[in-house]
Amino acid sequence: MTTNTVATAADAAGAEVPAFIGQAFDQICFVVEDLDTAIDHWRRVNGVDRWSTAYDLAKHQVDKEYWGEPEDFQFSCAYSFAGDTLIELAEHDGGRSIYRDWLDEHGTGPHHIGFRLPDPAEFEAAEAHYTARGLVKAMAGWFRADTGNCRWSYWDTREAIGCYTELYYVDGAALEALEGFRAGTTDDFIPGAPHVRPAPKEA
Repeated sequence: MTTNTVATAADAAGAEVPAFIGQAFDQICFVVEDLDTAIDHWRRVNGVDRWSTAYDLAKHQVDKEYWGEPEDFQFSCAYSFAGDTLIELAEHDGGRSIYRDWLDEHGTGPHHIGFRLPDPAEFEAAEAHYTARGLVKAMAGWFRADTGNCRWSYWDTREAIGCYTELYYVDGAALEALEGFRAGTTDDFIPGAPHVRPAPKEA
C-alpha cells in the first residue's frame, strides 16, 4: 500500500494532507424519490442515457450501521458515467438511513461525493484519517462475497461542504463489473443485483 501525504503550511492542525484520498475522487450521488423518474430527467435534460439499475441493493449487505448503531436499512440505486465521473442515484426503501433523513430535511438533490480507494488497506487508512480529523461516520455497509467486495462508509462533512463524503473500495467481480460498465462491455454495474423493481413502489 502506498499512502502518499504532503505537508502544507495552510494545514492549521499541522498534520499531513492525505493525497491518496484526493486522487481517488470519482463520484457524486443524488438522493431521489423514484429512480425511474430521476433517470428520465438525466436522459432528457443532460443526455446521460446509459444506466444500470440495482434494486434491493442493501438486502444482503453486512456490517450495516447508522450513526454508530446497527440498522437494517434498505435502498436501491442507479448508475451511469458522465465523462469519468460516476453518477449515482439513490432511492431509500426502508429502515433508518441518511438517505431518508436527507429527503425529510432537504428533499431530493445532491447527497454525497465519493472517493474510491484502490484496496482495503487504503480504505482503512482513509477512515482512520477522517476519524483523526474528528469526522463522524454516519452510515456504512459491506457487500461481502468470495468473488468480490464493495465496502463503503459515509462521513458527516455537511458543515464543511454541504453534503456527506463517501469512502469506498471495490475488488474482484465487483471491480470487473464497474470497469466493464464504464467501458461499455457490460450493462451489469452491480453483479447479481435485480434490474427490475421486485415489487411495485408504494405511493
